[in-house]
Amino acid sequence: MDVDPDRSVLEERDRLRLLVANSTDMLARHAPDGSYRYVSPACRELLRYEPDELVGRSVYEFIHPDDVAAVQAAHAEVMNGPRLRAAVYRIRDRQGRDVWFETTGHSLRDPETGEIVEIQTSSRDVSWRKQVEAQLRESEQRFRLAMADAPIGMVLVDLDGHAVEVNKRLCELLDRPREALVGCPFQEVTHPDDLDADLAYLKQLLAGEITHYEMEKRYLRPSGAVVSALLGVSLLRDDEGEPRYFIAQIVDMTDRKRTLLALETTSRELERSNAALRRYASVVAHDLRSPLATIGGFVDLLRDHYGDRLDQQGTQLLQVTDRIMRQMTQTIEGLLDLSRIQSDELTYEAVDAASLVQDVIAAIRPQLDAVDAELRIGTLPRVSGDPALLRVVFQNLLSNAVQYRHPDRRLEVDIDAEHTHPFWRFTVVDNGRGFDPADREVLFVPFARGHNGDRPDGSGIGLATCRSIVERHRGTIEAYPCEPGARFEFTFPALPDREHRT
Repeated sequence: MDVDPDRSVLEERDRLRLLVANSTDMLARHAPDGSYRYVSPACRELLRYEPDELVGRSVYEFIHPDDVAAVQAAHAEVMNGPRLRAAVYRIRDRQGRDVWFETTGHSLRDPETGEIVEIQTSSRDVSWRKQVEAQLRESEQRFRLAMADAPIGMVLVDLDGHAVEVNKRLCELLDRPREALVGCPFQEVTHPDDLDADLAYLKQLLAGEITHYEMEKRYLRPSGAVVSALLGVSLLRDDEGEPRYFIAQIVDMTDRKRTLLALETTSRELERSNAALRRYASVVAHDLRSPLATIGGFVDLLRDHYGDRLDQQGTQLLQVTDRIMRQMTQTIEGLLDLSRIQSDELTYEAVDAASLVQDVIAAIRPQLDAVDAELRIGTLPRVSGDPALLRVVFQNLLSNAVQYRHPDRRLEVDIDAEHTHPFWRFTVVDNGRGFDPADREVLFVPFARGHNGDRPDGSGIGLATCRSIVERHRGTIEAYPCEPGARFEFTFPALPDREHRT
């Protein structure tokens, strides 16, 4: 069957017209000066113009002023060669909105004269791409600024372990210029003893077993000096979830390590010094016991055999001597207790605070009855600690309340507790003389005296002993003046399992 060649040409032309009419790219034919000869219907969607409104007008009427030079250069390129590589520029639509265009094209020449008779172009809207590129540039700029100005060392490492980007702080930390670090495998600056652990973590990151890791790591400077650092590493992945880079943050720990070592040394020296002082205090206290007992015996003999012969002044001197003897004995016993409390090993066990407080009250009942004291005991918990030492705390606080009671009112004492995980907070409140707020800390210092000159005599060790006991149990103790009296609060560890109130 014969095919009509004219008909085939017509069909091909119709197909081409249909293709041009439905193309999403704007297809155009230009005169050599850049004016439009034909514009495809896509201009309606891209520039909001009808094709006839553009025909006869120069493309330069619509180009953004800042992009005219670039378009002219592309125009010259297509005039000098057969094809135009992609040119990206801004062109204004009917509404005055700038649209980013990407245009490719080629020139048609007269076969006889070689002169350019027409330029054909294909243009498409790439505004979305330019927006994404701008956002990406802004994101990269923020990242680079944050990295450059970071007070810690930062490095971007490729999957082969080579540094891609480093910041100024890392260069300072490793005492190397940027040129020496970029492209350098991290193994070269890592202390050999820390390399295996670092590589093991990196394998876990790549396998997805962990999302990041931290480790103490040592780095080497060119001089051979070792830099101690805290390394934190995360894995950066692309949109498909494939690994791309490691981002590492490196914090210089050299000064901190040096400080910690100095503190540990000082702490050990202080502990040795304190142990020596405790031993000395214990020895002195034991040595003083014997002569004090001897003096006490002589005072008793003097009173028994010659008491009736002493005049009033002699009797008063004997009473003063006896009182000083008792006070010194009390002080020595307090020193021995304090030394023993600070050195003996703690015994942690479940302690029923309610029963323990009742035992303490029974033990000092004569003191309480002598002043007609009224005690109000709240619901007390079970705690974890050394029961003998907790007993000392309550006994000292109750004896303190009796000793510093107000002479014009009946002594009242309230004992209660509340749970403040992982401790119980005990409160002992009395309506006694109270104390000057300026003496809050002085109260817990051995032998220290506060501002109240009318306070009764005491050893000055009882509250110091309480603080030592509480702090050895990792707790705190505080004193607060209240109206009337004083409030003492101290914390003691809760039981490791579910706490019970009795």
